[in-house]
Amino acid sequence: MPEKQIISALCWLLVGLLAGIIHMAALWLNVQFLMRPGKRPVAIAMLVGRFFLLGGLLYLAARSGTAAFLWATGGVLVARPLILRFMKARLDPDFQIGEEGPLR
Repeated sequence: MPEKQIISALCWLLVGLLAGIIHMAALWLNVQFLMRPGKRPVAIAMLVGRFFLLGGLLYLAARSGTAAFLWATGGVLVARPLILRFMKARLDPDFQIGEEGPLR
C-alpha cells in the first residue's frame, strides 16, 4: 500500500472515531433531555441532528471511495463500545437504573 493510501485510511478512521464518539456522547445528553417533559422538543431536534450529521459524514466518506467509507464506518463502530465503557466508569457505583442523571 502506498504511503498516501495508508495516511488517507488512518485519517478516515480517526474521522469515524471522532464522529462515533460525538454521536454516542450526545446520546447521553439526549436521554437526559427526553426524561424532562419541557426539554423533549430539544431532545427530538438533537436526535435528528445527530443522525443527519453522522449520515452526512458517512455520505462524504462514501463519495471519497469504498475504502474511505469502510474505514469511517469502522471508526464509528469501534467508538461505540469505547464511549459506553468510558461512560459506565464515570457513573456512580450506586447508580440505579430508572434514576435521573446529572441534569435534573
